[in-house]
Amino acid sequence: MPDESPGALPGAAPHDELEAEQRYLDAAYDRLDEMRQAALRVAEGYAEVQRGGTHQARLERDAATALTRRRLAALDIGDNPLSFGRLDLERDGDDDDDGPYYVGRISVMDADQNPLVIDWRAPVAEPFYRATPVEPMGVARRRHFHTRGRELVGIDDEILDADATAEAGYTVVGEGALLAELERDRTGRMRDIVATIQAEQDEAIRADLPGVLIVAGGPGTGKTAVALHRAAYLLYTHRRRLAARGVLLVGPNPIFLHYIDQVLPSLGEDEVQLATPAALKPQVTVRAVDSDAVAAVKGDARMADVIARALRDRERAVPRDVVVVLDGHRLRLRTRDASRIVERARRRRGTHNERRPSVARAVIDHLRDQYRRSLVRAYEEGAEALRAAPPALFGLEDDDDAEVDLPVASALARGERAPDEWEAELAARIRALPEVRAALERMWPVLTGAELVHDLFSFPALIRSAVDGALSRAEQEGLHRPRPENIRAVPWTAADVPLIDEADALLGPVEAARPRARRRRRRTAEEAEQLAAAARVVEELGLGAYTTGAEVAQRYAGVPGTNGDDGSPELRTYGHVLVDEAQDLTAMQWRMLARRCPSGSMTLVGDPGQSSQPGAVADWDAVLRHLPGHQAPRRVTLSVNYRTPAEIMAVADRVLAAAAAAVEPVRSVR
Repeated sequence: MPDESPGALPGAAPHDELEAEQRYLDAAYDRLDEMRQAALRVAEGYAEVQRGGTHQARLERDAATALTRRRLAALDIGDNPLSFGRLDLERDGDDDDDGPYYVGRISVMDADQNPLVIDWRAPVAEPFYRATPVEPMGVARRRHFHTRGRELVGIDDEILDADATAEAGYTVVGEGALLAELERDRTGRMRDIVATIQAEQDEAIRADLPGVLIVAGGPGTGKTAVALHRAAYLLYTHRRRLAARGVLLVGPNPIFLHYIDQVLPSLGEDEVQLATPAALKPQVTVRAVDSDAVAAVKGDARMADVIARALRDRERAVPRDVVVVLDGHRLRLRTRDASRIVERARRRRGTHNERRPSVARAVIDHLRDQYRRSLVRAYEEGAEALRAAPPALFGLEDDDDAEVDLPVASALARGERAPDEWEAELAARIRALPEVRAALERMWPVLTGAELVHDLFSFPALIRSAVDGALSRAEQEGLHRPRPENIRAVPWTAADVPLIDEADALLGPVEAARPRARRRRRRTAEEAEQLAAAARVVEELGLGAYTTGAEVAQRYAGVPGTNGDDGSPELRTYGHVLVDEAQDLTAMQWRMLARRCPSGSMTLVGDPGQSSQPGAVADWDAVLRHLPGHQAPRRVTLSVNYRTPAEIMAVADRVLAAAAAAVEPVRSVR
């Protein structure tokens, strides 16, 4: 590294450190601006070159232009930080390769091609994400930058090798200073405590990706800091796998997203999503707040059965026979026949909306059979009603072809099939009858989760039926609310969101309720439109030598995040889910998260003794019952409180012991 880096400022105050680092970053930004200007001049030079020449010359010019444009795009970092940290390595004699190394968004070299900033993906940057005090990977101090635009507003140090840090005379700023102070106390007790902190944090940060990892600990044990480091460790170590499948970070505030954006710039919105539990369904606007008692009921695991029964109550036979008349033929859907159709549909696999087409087919086939039988009877009896049937029923244009009615009826009378066109037209006419459409909506309505929950909470009778004794009368009354005229005006609460998600999981996307042939036609039309659009883009941009419209359309169709569902972002699943303040989640919220992580790869960080939300799950074993159990969970307990003074914790421990008997006290070192 060049000499202008503030490698060690023995005895320097934090303000001096901040100023020294700012000067270094200013120089790096200046060099970045020079690199951008140079790349811009190259791009302008290619633009001035006249078109023409051989095909090979055009190809080379276009390739060079594209490469220059990509270079310009990479150098244009906008308001994002250029560097987000620094590594100070253990000193090994006078070797100039001992750093420090500034890790950042892109590589920046000075005029002599010495690195000012190391690209975060370079091998030398690996310890920035993977090193721990137990496995320091040759790093003495790891420094994190907190920036606002190009301004450095804060520094936070981690000491990975205390002896090497002391020998080099590095100043330690931020939380690392506290641990360094503990390390400097050479009594056996303090050395053991520091070793305990390091071992516990290392176990939590470097735990394998698969399965559920629980990171527990009382106040002041650094749970959130460990969670942040684990997020960076996992995203760096498994970045190819997780970039493809995505990571969901759930917490009460944007701290995770800010941290990840600071240290892993290549992971964008498609790969990393931060959300509170209520924000996992962006189509649901939370406008109201439940009382603690109502929120606790809505978060209770019993509500999963309530939602399931509420849906089952909507799968029901017609209350009385449905009679329709079509072309003079009297058709009847009896209650007992409707009941059999519903029961058969319930036994089929799939979500509620996916099974709707089978119910519609069964009802239409039932009425179409009656129509055929009535038609045959009329034919055999020589009824004039046959000849008076609308020509359109048989696809006829005028009355001159009315005799075709007789061959169709005759074929049916002989047990032969009617023409497919005739059958399809008859089915469409039956489906369009208002009485049939109303019967289908009664028997098997197409619903969204919001509609199901909205209807349920609007009518006490529906609540009583769905509850089926699972809730007390007071709990049932708490669920009821006045029904607004429009579902868009429903005053949804945060506790409603998991219930809507539970209902959506049982219902499936509304798109699935469409007949398969119609879905296929729509999908084919969309694919054709995408292919045509991609072909136009390839032609307009002159990319025919590099790709085809089909390849572009295929890549577009494979954008991660849609999961092949209906494209709604809230239906997305993730390769890993990390939850901070996990003690505040209810059973229904855990079920919502479990659906988004079918692999069961999760990190849960929290302290049941600090739970502050009504209805939150009381202990880790209860939490695990709601999560995928592909393998045994792992638990790491942070046992040392190195932030809160012992006098304060002595009082807090007494309160915690009275409020939560299962909480283990932590050791305070201050």
